[in-house]
Amino acid sequence: MRSERRKAIAAQMEAEKNAAMKKRGDVLCRIISVIYTILAMAFIALLAWLNVIPAKYFIPGVIVLVCASLFIVPVMYSRYGVKSRKIFATVVALALIGVFGVGTWYLANTLDFLGDITSKGMQTEDFHVIVKADVSEEQTIDFLDGETLGTVMDNNLNYSTAKAMLQDEIKVEYAYEETLQNAVDKLLASESGDSTTDAGSVEASTEPTSYKAILVSAASYESLKGEQQDLGEKTRVLYTVKVEIETKDQTNAVDVTKEPFNVYISGIDIEGDINTVSRSDVNMIATVNPKTHRVLLTSIPRDYYVNLPTKNAKDKLTHSGLYGIQESIGAVEDIMGIDINYYVRVNYTTVVKLVDAIGGIEVNSPFEFTTSGMQHLNGHHFIKGVNYLDGNAALAFCRERHSFLNGDMQRNENQQLVLEGILRKATGSTAILTSYTSILDAVRGNMETNMTPDQMASIIKMQLSDMPSWEIEKQSIKGTNGFDQCYALGFAASIVNQDPEENSRAVDRIIKVMTDEGETVN
Repeated sequence: MRSERRKAIAAQMEAEKNAAMKKRGDVLCRIISVIYTILAMAFIALLAWLNVIPAKYFIPGVIVLVCASLFIVPVMYSRYGVKSRKIFATVVALALIGVFGVGTWYLANTLDFLGDITSKGMQTEDFHVIVKADVSEEQTIDFLDGETLGTVMDNNLNYSTAKAMLQDEIKVEYAYEETLQNAVDKLLASESGDSTTDAGSVEASTEPTSYKAILVSAASYESLKGEQQDLGEKTRVLYTVKVEIETKDQTNAVDVTKEPFNVYISGIDIEGDINTVSRSDVNMIATVNPKTHRVLLTSIPRDYYVNLPTKNAKDKLTHSGLYGIQESIGAVEDIMGIDINYYVRVNYTTVVKLVDAIGGIEVNSPFEFTTSGMQHLNGHHFIKGVNYLDGNAALAFCRERHSFLNGDMQRNENQQLVLEGILRKATGSTAILTSYTSILDAVRGNMETNMTPDQMASIIKMQLSDMPSWEIEKQSIKGTNGFDQCYALGFAASIVNQDPEENSRAVDRIIKVMTDEGETVN
């Protein structure tokens, strides 16, 4: 009797244990089914919001997912049902949870990325307080309190605003020089930490012979450093006054999947923060015809002598970038007489990281050459013919000019070859999918555009839907060497004079690509 009773108690305990385990299993399955449902809904919602998947793929995919969910969720949520079905549903649910989790992260990262690279519309014109390089790095702007700063005679209202803003920070007076060079010379003539004039006591009749510091526009300072290579070693920026300027976006948006459009590509001459004031060393127009799947790249010389729209003055095209992207766009539209619909602003870091992210590119070089005069980019050797390039080699290839008789002109063509290599690799292979996160990380923080996230998503959606093979064509505008007054410098420098015939030929070809329905461009 006792043996039977013990068996009964053991059986009861086993039954209670199994019931408890089943209950815990049911609870776990319910939790998994809830997590599955939430992630599935978030994944579908983000995918619909991003709107990059063509309807012919998106709708069937959603239908399949919904049908699968109608089996998975009820089976897992129910307390009853066949055990094998519940196990199968759980395994499938866990696998899909992993897919949804990774997919949701990818989509959220993409949305965040598109927001990061989209232009915010507000820019600043920067003005630097420049001191000699041997002034202690620990010094703050306060050490100039009570001093007289050199500055330049300029009727630019932003200059006056910057001077007033600095006077709100510290008590300073200003002495005016006719040229930036005069101000720089008197800065370099001063003894470290000393001024040859009594602080704040410069009389109108006494012209200072030296300055502890000068206040100049960042545009002028960066331009002068480009002309005088040792200026960056002899001086440094102590403080920057940022004057906000409301820049109206003068580009005209279009339906990028149906209408031809022009993109101005500005490559600034720095590595790092895309928001840094800098010259526009690469100036290219990408004319895109989404109907014929053709792209025409038009390069403009960096030293092309142009009109600065907001300054009503002449300067090199490269210097226009120092006054903001809209200044460059206005100058390019004035040269070409065409509408720029969008812009993309990138830096040197973009080239290196993007090329590495997609696994390198191939370029067909028309010359054999070795790079020189570019410090860490020196010593890269390229053969005549096909070259395989990683990021650093690609940057060296598109920056070299000393090896060529026609210098900047050949550099423009090499820049086109690198961009062509990137476009071909990105659109003609699986690199854009297999290296997706690496590509986003490469571009994030190193690129700015006024294309909206919806417009960029539309282009991706069109590419995924049709998978077209794009025809890429190239042209470079040429000019004649000259020497003329440059606004940012305040003195004459080497320039490239415009050739009206060259401009007309280039515009004719741009218009032909935009209006043709598929004929070959001659």
